[in-house]
Amino acid sequence: MIPTQIHPLTTLPVLETARFRLRDHRADDLDAMRPVWGDEDGMRHLSTGVMDDTRIRRRLDEAVATAAAVPRRHYQLAACLRGDDRPVGGIRLDVEDASTGYSGVFTMARHLRGSGCAPDIGWLMLKLAFAELGLTRVWSMTSVANTDAVRAITRFGFTPTGETERYFAEAGTTMRLVTMEVLADTWRAMPVPTGPGPA
Repeated sequence: MIPTQIHPLTTLPVLETARFRLRDHRADDLDAMRPVWGDEDGMRHLSTGVMDDTRIRRRLDEAVATAAAVPRRHYQLAACLRGDDRPVGGIRLDVEDASTGYSGVFTMARHLRGSGCAPDIGWLMLKLAFAELGLTRVWSMTSVANTDAVRAITRFGFTPTGETERYFAEAGTTMRLVTMEVLADTWRAMPVPTGPGPA
């Protein structure tokens, strides 16, 4: 069931901090996303695995199609630096029911990893979930071996809730995963990111 909203989303609201903004992916994002989704080092811990151009095109086509769905359940969002429309990463939010969303596939271009930008992207995704969609809980999971991602998601405000093991056909691998969650009240207490933070 999709959340009942007083003001249903007909377009994606403005989602931006002083450094980043999130927008819907477009069909013409392939060239920008190739060095992100096609990067072995950045994608080896993700459920999708490394993507070639065919898979990137399919993912972008899927993002465009789901953005037009009514009611909308999937938000595959491009992360752009403020003042630049070219994506340098992205994040996904799926609405599961009236209170809960799942977030995953958080990616960043290689030159921005460790730059302290993760809290901006996470805060904006949670703003969409909690302030715009009215959800009360968002959960996520990431490979236990991906310590950088675990640290980044923790900086979004998530706390670990357990571990599980799952096979991902798209990546062709089984991963040991840590599950995490954040509640709306936790996000509301977090400051808006205002500048570079520690790696």
